[in-house]
Amino acid sequence: MTAEGRDRSAPFPYLSPAIPSLRLLRPDPEDSRFADRTWNFSPLHQALLQAYLASDALMRKVATASALSAPRRRQLEFAARTLTDALAPTNFLPANPTAVRVAVASHGASLLRGARNFLDDLAHNGGRPAKLPPGSFRLGRDLAATPGQVVYRNHLMEVLQYEPQTRQVYTAPLLLLPAWVNKYYIYDLAPGRSLVEYAVRQGFTVFAVSLRDPGPDQAAHGLEDYFIDVAARALDIVEDICGTRRTHVVGLCAGGLLAGLLTAWLAAASEQRTSSLSLLMAGLDYTDPETGQPPGSTELLRLADLMLGREKLVSGRRIGLVFDLLRANDTLWKPLTRGWLQGDRPAPFDIAAWSEDSIAVARPLFRESMHLMGDNLFARGNITLGGRRLRLSDITVDTFVVASARDHIVPWESVYLGARSLGGKASFRLIPSGHVGAVINPPRPNATHLRGQKRLPEDPARWLAGAHERPESWWTAWSRWLARRSGPRTTARPCGNRHYPARERAPGVYVHGRLGTPSSRNIPP
Repeated sequence: MTAEGRDRSAPFPYLSPAIPSLRLLRPDPEDSRFADRTWNFSPLHQALLQAYLASDALMRKVATASALSAPRRRQLEFAARTLTDALAPTNFLPANPTAVRVAVASHGASLLRGARNFLDDLAHNGGRPAKLPPGSFRLGRDLAATPGQVVYRNHLMEVLQYEPQTRQVYTAPLLLLPAWVNKYYIYDLAPGRSLVEYAVRQGFTVFAVSLRDPGPDQAAHGLEDYFIDVAARALDIVEDICGTRRTHVVGLCAGGLLAGLLTAWLAAASEQRTSSLSLLMAGLDYTDPETGQPPGSTELLRLADLMLGREKLVSGRRIGLVFDLLRANDTLWKPLTRGWLQGDRPAPFDIAAWSEDSIAVARPLFRESMHLMGDNLFARGNITLGGRRLRLSDITVDTFVVASARDHIVPWESVYLGARSLGGKASFRLIPSGHVGAVINPPRPNATHLRGQKRLPEDPARWLAGAHERPESWWTAWSRWLARRSGPRTTARPCGNRHYPARERAPGVYVHGRLGTPSSRNIPP
């Protein structure tokens, strides 16, 4: 149930005996900002809380009651939410009971640490509160640590092949395509939480594309360049090394778009080179579930131009800030209150390290992506790449689709609509997590996901009503699903071959940023 659907009017304990008829607003039970008991028992703090909740409710009501079109209304809702989140009393030292208590208990030492953290973030983090202590992780040791080799490098990417960890492997290999905003190692986080590590141990030959952080020499590259020189080129390399014409193609977020385009491109020429397609939190059909229409490219292109200005590259940090604002309480205000008001840093977290390690996007690629999504070109069959016209409905290979119920970037309903638009069989799974957290789903006792009927109904709500909970990780279900489409086992393959020899240890060079230059002070090369 949504926050708006809960009963937000209930008496606070200390007021109940004295004023039994008074019913007060209360925060969402999942809102950790007001977990401190002081908000329940201090009249001053409760007055602040009531004023804040009332203004928040008013702002949201005004935004949702607007007669504007659905896209404009969502923009207004976003602006209202951003403003009210910023004005929460917990963001200000005198009104934050936890910060005041810590300051008193530490005799002011927490305030000195907070000031030092603020100055450090101002100098080294663009004025944004750090999400983890600097130097928490190192690539190749704590993250992106699955053993492998770089088997190919061009001006846009490196191809990594991971060393086998079983004597025999399935015939069909896996090719992992990342989004072009963050580094590839969301697939290969900390040991035990790495999808790459898990797949290799299940007997799959795994390849991953590591994109270069583009510089001035790559600033003119667009979608066609990334399609030909990244997706299509990587598939050629995988086939050459493995000696097979069937590969499992996997894409996450915008990498799912690239994977979908590649699969449709092969289908357009009746090239049977894929064993399956896996889409993770990736939208391919951008129809708005509320209006039945795509958002339109005009607004998205305006946003692109606003973010780019006169620059040829839109920085990953700028894109990351937009993503942070979509759930600012967790990604901006919580690190601020912990770091600046309480003088503490959040505990090291692998996902936070990865999210901070973004890469830039070339202007043509950024604008073309906005145009493709805004006008829904792929679903409408109005896009041409590599000399072929591509249609989403041409994808007839079996597809495994994963969406996240609390996705703040690609709503699960949009992922669902994309799955329905495919021309083949789609197995749709819904994960009770956020956009990034849903990727990290190692087998564990409390892992669950939702699975519904095999034939996807038109309405996502109808699918959800008929879905049932599966008490297992989607990794486990996915591995089993892949195995049935991977052919017989064969002797484990070494990294590289005579055409594409192993060059150096994974995670390679590009993951560190531009050649020889660290891309994140948290993750030095």
